[in-house]
Amino acid sequence: MKIRNAIPAALSAALAATLVLSACSNGNNKENAGSASPSGSAAPSAAAAAEKPIELKWVGWYPPESDDTYAQKFLENKFNVKFNNIKLDYTTAVQQLNVKLSSGEIPDVIPGYSDINGYAEMVKQGIAAELPIEEIRQYMPRYAKYIDELDPKLWSIGMIDGKNYGIPRTYGEGDAYFLPSYNTDWLNKIGYSEPPKTLAELEDVLTKFRNDDPDGNGKKDTYGFSARGKDTLGSNQIFNSVFGAYGVNPNAWMLVDGKLQFGITLEGARQALKTLNAWYKAELLDPEFITDDFDQYRGKFINGKVGMLDQALWYHLDPSGNIGGDAAKAGMKFTVGQPVTGPSGKRAAGAQGYSVVPIIMSAEAHKDEKKRIKIYELLDSLAFDPETYLAAVYGEKGVHYDEVDGAAVPKPEFTDQQKAGAVAGIGYFYGLFKANTMRELDRPKSQLEFRASVVKPDVTRLYNVLPNAILPSWIANADAITKMIKEYEIKFITGQVDTDKGFDDFVAKLNGLGLAKARDEAEQLYAERNKA
Repeated sequence: MKIRNAIPAALSAALAATLVLSACSNGNNKENAGSASPSGSAAPSAAAAAEKPIELKWVGWYPPESDDTYAQKFLENKFNVKFNNIKLDYTTAVQQLNVKLSSGEIPDVIPGYSDINGYAEMVKQGIAAELPIEEIRQYMPRYAKYIDELDPKLWSIGMIDGKNYGIPRTYGEGDAYFLPSYNTDWLNKIGYSEPPKTLAELEDVLTKFRNDDPDGNGKKDTYGFSARGKDTLGSNQIFNSVFGAYGVNPNAWMLVDGKLQFGITLEGARQALKTLNAWYKAELLDPEFITDDFDQYRGKFINGKVGMLDQALWYHLDPSGNIGGDAAKAGMKFTVGQPVTGPSGKRAAGAQGYSVVPIIMSAEAHKDEKKRIKIYELLDSLAFDPETYLAAVYGEKGVHYDEVDGAAVPKPEFTDQQKAGAVAGIGYFYGLFKANTMRELDRPKSQLEFRASVVKPDVTRLYNVLPNAILPSWIANADAITKMIKEYEIKFITGQVDTDKGFDDFVAKLNGLGLAKARDEAEQLYAERNKA
């Protein structure tokens, strides 16, 4: 779950580039794509060549080892710029960047942070320039059009005290929801020719997965399904199918009867936890779900210990994904299902939404008119010019990537992001919009067809209606609130705390820890973001 308002505001914990590894819509015309010269250069215009290159201080993940990589030379030649790369080691990038900022070494362009509170801190410190939205529209027309068509409310994410300080950035798979998958052989063994469609059918399937020896080894050693309770991210997504059946995204702000409520406090969450507790007592859930990480979680599904998996997006399940690929290697077949309907009769599932923390332009860079305009031009092209996008993200055709069904597929030696960045400068360092704005260049036709076959328009997406929210009371108490949520989720599911008697006490404790005040702040911010 992409709930970034659950992270403290301290700058030292907030400075990190957001790496989103999935594709987005609005692919553009691919004419001239990959037409860079073999040397990695694009001829500048005569006027540009006559001018001194504009120097840009640049920072990002997976930096190049040298200043003569393919991507850097291409961009410098095409846009008449000179990059001064700020190279940060991936494992300690946050701390290193913090030191550089404190010493006054401020990049001209700073990619979106991993949480919105770091963004707000940069605004407070005067590092971020005010970026009027009309100015962005003027100099980034293609990108502005993309934001308007995707969701105009994304413009509000970077607003603080009525002023905008960021260029909206998106998560390309924001509308993709978590999909359940089932061991195909096990389904057939228990008499199902297709995945369950209702919560009652799901319970029947899980019961038979546990009790009817679906693997045929004569032992009662299989379970219905598990979760990745150990992972910080995964624990925010446990048992998506059950919470979704009750219309709840437990770790998101949801609008209920015109008022904002945090998902885990809703009555639907109580009912989901009651169902999970009943299933836990019936031994349908793998008891090790509490300590499993993602590798263990998917391994149990692929290796036949559990028959269902529901913490995956479509690209994990595609044959090119980590689950689809591992299953194929193991000779295991699975069937992708859809969210099951619950008491409301609707199919609903958690989805992460499009909002990502905005890109910052430094106040110093913004003062220089030529530099400001050049940055806008470069960013607009990195997002929507096919030639620029391919060069920055994938490199040179035939050298760094091959074209497959119209899309760029990295050669084996450039699939590792760190190596690709170090050797060729390709990937996320310059490619700030990688896997977000040009889906048709990122995804072969086979992947797009698979996506279309499993991601359905009629499934209700349970989005966080207030993404990337700056809420002082949440910031001050985030650690205590999130710790209590994770603790009580486990206690309710395992029966250590009764959901009938203990749930109201749990909600009261959360409110006492600061959630009630955070909700008031959330309602005010929601009203500001949604002004007519």
